[in-house]
Amino acid sequence: MTHRILGSTRRLVRDGRGYVTILTAGAMTMLMGAAALGVDVGSLYVAKRQLQGVADAAALAAAATSADPLVAARGAVRVNAVPGTSVASLVRGRYTRDPSLDAGARFIPDAAGGVAGGASTANASQVVVAQTVPLFFGRLITGRPTMRVTATALAARIDMAAFSLGTRLAALQGGLPNALLSGLAGTNLNVSVMDYTALAGADVDALAFASALRTTLDLDAATFGETLNTTTTLPKAVEALAAATTDQTAASALRAIALKLPPTSIQLSKLIDLGPLAGQRAVDPANVFEFDSYAGLREILQLANGQRTIALGTGVSVPGLVSTQLSLASGQRTVQSPWLAVAKDNAVVVRTAQTRLYVDTQIGGLATFGLASLRLPIFVELASASASLSRIACTRSPATGTVSLDVTPSVGNVTIADVATARLNDFTTPITTQRATIAHALLVDVSGYADVKLGGVAAQPLTFSADDIAQNRVRSVSTNDLAQGLASSLIRSMDLRIGVLGLGLNVSAITAAVGSALSVAAPALDGLLDQVTGLLGVRVGQADVQVNGLRCGRAVLVA
Repeated sequence: MTHRILGSTRRLVRDGRGYVTILTAGAMTMLMGAAALGVDVGSLYVAKRQLQGVADAAALAAAATSADPLVAARGAVRVNAVPGTSVASLVRGRYTRDPSLDAGARFIPDAAGGVAGGASTANASQVVVAQTVPLFFGRLITGRPTMRVTATALAARIDMAAFSLGTRLAALQGGLPNALLSGLAGTNLNVSVMDYTALAGADVDALAFASALRTTLDLDAATFGETLNTTTTLPKAVEALAAATTDQTAASALRAIALKLPPTSIQLSKLIDLGPLAGQRAVDPANVFEFDSYAGLREILQLANGQRTIALGTGVSVPGLVSTQLSLASGQRTVQSPWLAVAKDNAVVVRTAQTRLYVDTQIGGLATFGLASLRLPIFVELASASASLSRIACTRSPATGTVSLDVTPSVGNVTIADVATARLNDFTTPITTQRATIAHALLVDVSGYADVKLGGVAAQPLTFSADDIAQNRVRSVSTNDLAQGLASSLIRSMDLRIGVLGLGLNVSAITAAVGSALSVAAPALDGLLDQVTGLLGVRVGQADVQVNGLRCGRAVLVA
């Protein structure tokens, strides 16, 4: 039996007729696997490459708009017309081009969908697109007829806006522009109303100004940021301002002013922060950030002025007032707080300097009571106004974009009182006020005191349209408790005290007569306060702001 089994086994081993079937079955399995690997994997690879292009296009479209990025991404997918492709997810957030950060840490998804405080803060979109790809041979191995393929892309857009605490062209009376600018310069500049009008109407591009200054300082290889950071002198800064404006009347006035200025050293980076553009060396005519040359001149002179008190009485004549003496003091500008900034987010805040203004006015007297003239001193103290960028909405181009700012008006108080003008420039201590002597005569003494305080306010939102930006429009934000007609409000609330030394005088009649005389002069004083503070670029309880330009960045793919 044993020999029979062994013989059958030897014959089976020697018989090779079944090998072909076994080898063929194994080979077919290998060939099917190879076909699946070659055809299906190749198909998946091609689909993945094609899908990545669709994802890139969708991310670019989503990042390029501030309106509805999901709609834009889906539109890009439809345009590419890849069957079975859809937007699987879209995440908005902020992308920071910071080489010091790992690539994965530069994009921070915004859990609120890119919205903070009601305004979009996102500047980037991360898009995932998906496609269902059919399997051919692979379905025999996986048991599935299709496979889902995804591709991810991240695109970012850096939009920029320039904004400043602006000025408004005022209907001037007297020699206020010359008095103010000459006081800031410390010498008579002989600025006429015609000069002021030309300066306030002449626009200067911030980059063109930096370029002109670079030429003036012989810094051919310097960036614009390095140029502004270089110490220069007042005359050279104003000469660069003249070279950067295309208005010949304004340029002529600026050159004449430059010849009269002392060689005080200044650093213009304290006034102008170019932000993302600081590293540029070339002016871009298609993207300008403009300011009016009067405002630029005023800020340059104020930067050089330090904290000295300026007397503005000479040459100031106001109808309805016998004489007017103005004293002005401005505090140092807050560190790292420019007057004009180019920014892409709310990291930069522009501010005005704290300001104190004392107006000592003589008006017509009351001959009936022996009062040859009446005096009305008004002390104004203004905290700094401020503005920061809250949102840039570039739907397609600057022609349709908007810029939103958070603006805090200049609050403070206005008082009818006597103050020590020698202490105006000491911003480390409060000014002491006391009852003012309104009039003094042999038989009658009149004193008065009034105070209007403007409460603190939170920042208020203000949006500039594309037309506002194109027209260089200055807009104002006011405190909610601003009393219109400050001098009138002060006079109405003034505590008048009459001291009578003789007999037969009617105190109530004197009070009424003095009140009436002061009220007649109130509109002229209101106009004077409005003009002087307007020339300074900030008003009582207000902030005048301007968006000087908008640059809508192109969306680019980022890692």
